[in-house]
Amino acid sequence: MKGGAAPGSSGAVQPSATFDPSVYVPAAVPIGELKKLFNYDAKATLNAQLTDKRTGDGVILEDITYSDTRGREEIPAYVVGPEKFTGRLPAVVYAHGSDGNRDTLLEEAMAVARLGALVFVPELPLKPTGDPVADSKVVADSVVALRRGFDLLIRRSDCDGTRAGFAGHSWGAVQGAVLYGIDSRITASVLASGTSRISRWMVRQPVPADWHGYLDALSRFDALPYVAVTGRKPVLLQFGKQDAVVPEAERTELASGVAGPKERKDYDTGHDLAAFEAARTDRVAFLRKQLRLK
Repeated sequence: MKGGAAPGSSGAVQPSATFDPSVYVPAAVPIGELKKLFNYDAKATLNAQLTDKRTGDGVILEDITYSDTRGREEIPAYVVGPEKFTGRLPAVVYAHGSDGNRDTLLEEAMAVARLGALVFVPELPLKPTGDPVADSKVVADSVVALRRGFDLLIRRSDCDGTRAGFAGHSWGAVQGAVLYGIDSRITASVLASGTSRISRWMVRQPVPADWHGYLDALSRFDALPYVAVTGRKPVLLQFGKQDAVVPEAERTELASGVAGPKERKDYDTGHDLAAFEAARTDRVAFLRKQLRLK
């Protein structure tokens, strides 16, 4: 997640020294209702616009903008593919942390592309405001924007949509946990530095006066109902042993909650696994194996 706090819209703030969101657990919402938060018209135009295209370092890099169908018509993204290839390529979507951008994971995306994949890297930051309606919309819209990334890749004639991978770091892993439960196209996922309860992080950025109501709204995006959806989609879970952002209890809760085949790896570092070389190597190797890359 990471990212600085933004001014709230809800008045007084409870002192952080006494505030503990773990004392309040919102009522559970059935997964069928949760899935409705991410409905969209899959046939709607992506309005994809190519702004630049260049070749080098073994890849073809397309700089584009596209629509999420929910009001954002010019989301910046990269589409990266191998410079030389034959046949149809699997689709991979990457998602960065809350204070990252599409360049944060570009080097890793290029490494996966060189192995024979089409890789989509959008820019979808997260800056909580304390407004439950606005923040809920940002989360839901961002998940839909990632689904639109798969739409864009799979519609291409050079894409093999039966092989689709996802890799997300921090805030990106939060979205990936939701995608695990709602998008059946994804066949393998990497969740790096993820949390089981994004609502408890967001409610601190800043603390709203009605923090119970905020948690009621944002807990709909917590991972557990989504990763509990049954299926045979393998998941690689990556955590930093010294992560000061995601508590160990939430790391373990997330890993335990995944219903499908899973592997957990813990690294001797903090929260930023996007830049940690051993974690990066493991992500690429996992996608290479699961998507049958060269």
